[in-house]
Parts: sequence; structure tokens; C-alpha cells
Amino acid sequence: MAKTKKDIDKDLMYKMLMPSGSKTIKASLQEEQEVQQPSSEKSTQAEKLPKEEEAPSPHRAMMRRELGIPLMDTQQTVLVNTMEAVVLEKLEEALKRFQCCRCDRCKKDMVALALNRLSPHYMVLMEGQPAPRLDAQTNAAVVTAVIKAILAVRSHPRH
Repeated sequence: MAKTKKDIDKDLMYKMLMPSGSKTIKASLQEEQEVQQPSSEKSTQAEKLPKEEEAPSPHRAMMRRELGIPLMDTQQTVLVNTMEAVVLEKLEEALKRFQCCRCDRCKKDMVALALNRLSPHYMVLMEGQPAPRLDAQTNAAVVTAVIKAILAVRSHPRH
């Protein structure tokens, strides 16, 4: 069913007010332009496209959407899982105390096992800004997960 101009305006206003809801502003403006094109123009554009690009999957379109509000960001920010940096730091400290393989494959296995045991902790940080320190309880949980991961990889290395 075709949307009326009033419905389109409501959708556009909502998307501009709540851009992180489903799409970025850029994607919503492109969608707005597609809705306003007559059907004859759409059919001529579809003929110009190669067969592979004719029917993109709606799931792929959702996977490619951008994070954040690109038109409103004035400073460079990054989305970071702070647990990764903490686990890497604690792993280096813990490996000094354990007799185990320190090859790249084993270290990556240890990090993966430790991160799978911990809940992710994502933060938006400015470019180059250090992550804040963790509280004592979270720090203890990270150390425990790292030690368990080291013991698991030491008992069953994958090389």
C-alpha cells in the first residue's frame, strides 16, 4: 500500500528526531527519494542494473547500516569493547606467572575464552581517549576469567 504524503512526512520527521532507531539520516533521505520517484523511472533504473544487484536482500541492507549519527558528530568517536583491552592487559601479567605456550595462536585462544566468560562492556570514546578503570569486582572477574582461560589452553593447546 502506498504511503500518503502525510505518512511520509511523519516517518521522515521521526527518523530525523530518532536517527538511531533504525537507519541513519542518509539512508532515510535515500528512501524518501525512492518513494517520490514515479514507477516508470524505477523500471528504467532496474533495467540498467546488472542481474546480481537487482534484488538485494533486506537482511543484507540491515547489516550494512552505519552506527551513530554521521551528520551530527563533530568529533571522532569510536565504539569500543573495553573488556578486550583489559583482558589483553591482564593476560600479559598472568602469563608471566604461568608456564605455558606463548605463541600467537594460544594467546588468541586464551583471549577468546576469557572474553566469552565475561559480559561485554561497550563504551563510546573519543579518538585516542583511554578507557576508564574498572571497579574491583569487575577487575577480579576479569582476572578469574583470564586464569581459567590460561589453564584451559595449557591443558589442551590446539597446535
